[in-house]
Amino acid sequence: MLQHTLERSARTARDAGGLGSLFWRQSIRTRILVIALVPSLLTAGVLTMLLLQQTLAAAEDNARADLLSAARHMAAASQYALISGDAGLLQRTAEQERVQQNLLFTCIQNAEGSARHCAGTADLRSMPAVPAAGAIAEIPGAWMAAHPILMPRTHGNSDMSAIAPAAPALIIGYAIAATSTEPLQTTQRRALLTAASLIIISALLTAFLAWRLSTRLTRRIQHVSQAVDRIAGGNLQIRVEADPSTELGVLEDGINRMAESLQAHEDELQVRIIHATSDLAAKKEEAERANTAKSRFFASASHDLRQPLHALGLFGEALKQRVNSSELKTLAAQISSSISSLETLLNALLDVSRLDAGTIEVRKRHFPASQLFDHIRQQFEGPAAAKGLKLSVRPTSWILHTDPVLLERILINLVSNALRYTPDGRVVVAGRKRGSSLLIQVWDTGIGIPESALENIFEEFVQLNNPERDREKGLGLGLAIVSRTASLLGLRIGVRSRVGHGSVFELEVPLGSTQHISQAEAPALAVAASLQQRLAVVVDDEASILRAMESLFKTWGVGIVAGHSAEDALAQLGEIGAAPDFLITDYSLADNVDGIEVARRFRAAYGADLPVLILTGDTAPDTMQRIGDAGYKIMHKPVRPARLRAALAHLLDKDAHGPGWQDSSFGPVSG
Repeated sequence: MLQHTLERSARTARDAGGLGSLFWRQSIRTRILVIALVPSLLTAGVLTMLLLQQTLAAAEDNARADLLSAARHMAAASQYALISGDAGLLQRTAEQERVQQNLLFTCIQNAEGSARHCAGTADLRSMPAVPAAGAIAEIPGAWMAAHPILMPRTHGNSDMSAIAPAAPALIIGYAIAATSTEPLQTTQRRALLTAASLIIISALLTAFLAWRLSTRLTRRIQHVSQAVDRIAGGNLQIRVEADPSTELGVLEDGINRMAESLQAHEDELQVRIIHATSDLAAKKEEAERANTAKSRFFASASHDLRQPLHALGLFGEALKQRVNSSELKTLAAQISSSISSLETLLNALLDVSRLDAGTIEVRKRHFPASQLFDHIRQQFEGPAAAKGLKLSVRPTSWILHTDPVLLERILINLVSNALRYTPDGRVVVAGRKRGSSLLIQVWDTGIGIPESALENIFEEFVQLNNPERDREKGLGLGLAIVSRTASLLGLRIGVRSRVGHGSVFELEVPLGSTQHISQAEAPALAVAASLQQRLAVVVDDEASILRAMESLFKTWGVGIVAGHSAEDALAQLGEIGAAPDFLITDYSLADNVDGIEVARRFRAAYGADLPVLILTGDTAPDTMQRIGDAGYKIMHKPVRPARLRAALAHLLDKDAHGPGWQDSSFGPVSG
């Protein structure tokens, strides 16, 4: 029982709360109208009902009193006629009373009711019994009252009459009067109509006054709201016309003061922003200058190192092909190995510069992932076994759609890093389908990466566990190149690691289709065109490089015209009367001449289809961008003789290369 009572109370409170919530969700104008109308309507209704009740009661009482008075008057007037039995006089009295009192009908009858004298529309058959004196009987559409007609008293002369009690009056008849209730009903209807009119007029007047009041109030509130919206939109100059003498005026004045305060704070903030922006611009400019200086330093240092390294590599290759002694061959091989290590370190810097410059061309095609995985297995099985590690490359049959060369370089760097930082255990390369991509993962059981370092490992020159900066552990550029290359290919790369348990690097590669695999695909530098009996023209302002190129080309059976400048080489060609098969020129020459200008002069002399290869040790991004925009092929010093020979064969095979080809392959970069 108690629980039922509580539930009912809760429902009542919830319903009341629902109505209250509905009320407060309305607009201010609606709430003001409701607050004004409801009490006024209730008050007007109650007062009108009370007044109406009193009016109707008074009208009914008056009608009853008039009817009883008419019956008494007619009883007094018909007393003599009834005693004398004058029927005519009784009839005239009844008619006269009916007309004078505006009654519905009148009747005078004797005590026995055997003789009646009526006037008006009386239906004697339906007339009820004569009501008692002072009482009113209701008949259809009318009220009826009766008053007894009494025999007059006689006063005797005996002495006993003075002390004897009075005898009851003798009733000799009744005077009956009836009046219609229609006038009273008409009065009631008029009273109701008047009451309704008063209520309506009161409601309209109240609504009008409430509307005027709410309009003035809401108009000011709307102005305040609009001002707040403009202030929120940033227009802090807006102000509201305030009347501090009213409560709303206090609010308006507060909003104005708030806007003034915000304006002051904004002005102060603008000043701070200007100063901060100026400081930031200065620091940005300083950082850009430092970055430009760094790039110039790397480019200059790289160029200065590449020139002799390039010549050294060419001399080393020529030496290997000319010596016959096993001891000298071993020495030449050691020289070539040292040159190769130094070239790898320099190429790491070159790769970063080329990626930052955006000069690497992405060539997407459809190819089997198994081919890529086989290359990884063949390249790293030996190094893994030499370190006592197990390399597991799990087979896959999926087709990929991306640049196979750049993707292979990413995996080469990841696997190389995994082998370097795994003292024992194994390295696993695997791929599994995820949606419309293949998730390629490189797992290792190495030393792992601290969680605090995961966000920094893709930055330049970041190395873990190499505080002494041992060159054998790399430069810290490998993962930076991986990140940039993945971004260039539009691939997402991720890493998860636990210290002491190992790491996993993964990237999602879009899946391709077997229908789009070209059967004629071949490695980009595997063109087997012969260079023998060709005439090459080489332009370089370094005498050592010209001598090295002459020695190398002679071992290849290639004729060569070597000049320190375009004028020198053109003059030599003019003397022998021969046209070159291809041009190799350095980019940076003496007297501020560049390789692009040399190439244009030779093509002007020997045709626009003359194959041109520009060699440079300059790794500045703008230099690479300029050569690429000019449409010439580019290779960076130092160039390994085998790659140079393959590139020239590719360049001379007009069906094997397209416009815009450049040396876009990366080598694996340490750490």
